[in-house]
Amino acid sequence: MLAAPVPENDAQRLAALRGSFCAYAPREERFDRITRTAKRLLHVPISVISIVEQDEQWFRSVQGLEVDHTPRDVSFCGHAIALNRPLCIPDTWDDPDFRDNPLVTGAPGIRSYLGWPLYIAPGMAVGSLCVIDTMPRQFGPEDFEALADLAAMAEAELRISAMSDIQNRLMLRLSALERKGALDPLTGCWNIRGFRDLLAIGVEDARSRGTDLAICSMRIDDFDALATAAGVTNADAVTLMLAQVLRQRLPHRGALARLGPTHFCALVPAQSPMELENELGKLTFPKATINLPDSKISIELPLAIKISWLAEMDPKAGPEALWAQALSAKG
Repeated sequence: MLAAPVPENDAQRLAALRGSFCAYAPREERFDRITRTAKRLLHVPISVISIVEQDEQWFRSVQGLEVDHTPRDVSFCGHAIALNRPLCIPDTWDDPDFRDNPLVTGAPGIRSYLGWPLYIAPGMAVGSLCVIDTMPRQFGPEDFEALADLAAMAEAELRISAMSDIQNRLMLRLSALERKGALDPLTGCWNIRGFRDLLAIGVEDARSRGTDLAICSMRIDDFDALATAAGVTNADAVTLMLAQVLRQRLPHRGALARLGPTHFCALVPAQSPMELENELGKLTFPKATINLPDSKISIELPLAIKISWLAEMDPKAGPEALWAQALSAKG
């Protein structure tokens, strides 16, 4: 196996991607939209926006996998950024550099790969947009054109920070290792630790500025029974898709967390009670339609929803009181 080479400018490259918070940030709908489109246009089972960190490639968005990173030395995207150009491998079994790669011989069984480097500055490739198939295939000119266009969109998104002020402030406070520890490894949402830190910032902001804030708790009752009835064999894949649906519904200034196996929670700030009600409208729809992986079947997951309003709390109540309300909705 040929290990992914390390570019000569790797120190500068890592400084650039870390300064832009490209890695270890919560997943966002704007990136999921790109990987979903790549998967659909190129008819592949797997699509990823990867960020190549010092020792691993971390997935900013992923379709078709239930992992959030792989080692850098075995990563195909590590090769793409070192080459500084697109990397196309029609059949890994016929390529001596990749045929014995652990990602080929084991899960996910990569057989063909097309990756496009993503730049945040000239010569600074921080990762790639890639599509992966478990069967050999020849990628044609239309495939290259489609991926090039989507990669340009991904680059544009990486160069801006579209997260809410609350999330940006937390990102600034945490080191890369701390940010990684504050994220749920399956869904890329904030975990309990990260959400509690966000809540403290959100309550402080709302109290000082006289604005409004709510926590929206969303959970699925009897998920196992629903999964069995629908013939679901991969619950993690369904949970990943549910997280994407909730991110699609999430207000622009909101933040999403996964508190338990089937329990999600959103922090939603707003300038006024009326604005907050409008923001919560789409998020609180009581059902989520999920297209099951590897099938053409859709299922509707009923969501048990509970909203806790900061405005209804005692004026002296802190984030702990609002947090207790959110936990009370957990089954």
